[in-house]
Amino acid sequence: MESILNQLFWIWSLISVLPDWLRIFLALFLLLQFTRLVLLYIVPPFLNLFCRLLKKMLHLISYPIMALLCTMQRSRRDTGKSGIPVWIDIIEGMFALFERFFNKMIQLLMKRKRKRNKTGIKRWTFYSATGLVILLTAAIMNNPNEWYSQKWKNAEVWLNQEPVYTQASETTPDQKVLILNKNYEEGGNIREAPALTAPHLYTITNGEIMHFLNEEQVDSKGIKWLKVQTANGIEGWISALIVREK
Repeated sequence: MESILNQLFWIWSLISVLPDWLRIFLALFLLLQFTRLVLLYIVPPFLNLFCRLLKKMLHLISYPIMALLCTMQRSRRDTGKSGIPVWIDIIEGMFALFERFFNKMIQLLMKRKRKRNKTGIKRWTFYSATGLVILLTAAIMNNPNEWYSQKWKNAEVWLNQEPVYTQASETTPDQKVLILNKNYEEGGNIREAPALTAPHLYTITNGEIMHFLNEEQVDSKGIKWLKVQTANGIEGWISALIVREK
């Protein structure tokens, strides 16, 4: 993760010297060209496969239905009714329409594999994407909205910071870890201020750790209070009578 941030920092340090319009142009150009490649090389094969699967499903669904219609029509002819009902024509027409649609889609997607057509498509999509990037860049520079300004500013602040490497640790070497005394199994109160009348913030349970923040006070009754922080980040004061060092 640190190596990725390091690379981003150095890449951004090179890009940050460019004017705003050029940075926006580069960002949009890379985004739209990536989208163009996805639409050219990834989406069509999936569409082709999807259309073939739908065509197979259509055959599986239409075959028993058409067989049933043929049986019904044969029975009608046996009874002397030679005409074909309108609803049978509608069902047959719908199946034929769907099949023609899937065949046309498969045919169009297969044409894209020809080298000549593929080269032409790549060329005009590249020019179209580049033209769209120019128009979007001009629109953003002429009418910068609040969302763009805020996001761009946050990105610059974050990426322009010098990399800082920290190692997470629960406590510092000189920080004491406290727990409740054994005779306070029901828990102890952490208060907002070093006094018994101060508002209650949190009830520490038996076995739960607290970090001593190197502050202590004695109230008017002679009770010593320690400033602590719980594992979930709550800071407050607890009586020294009910805690011990772990």
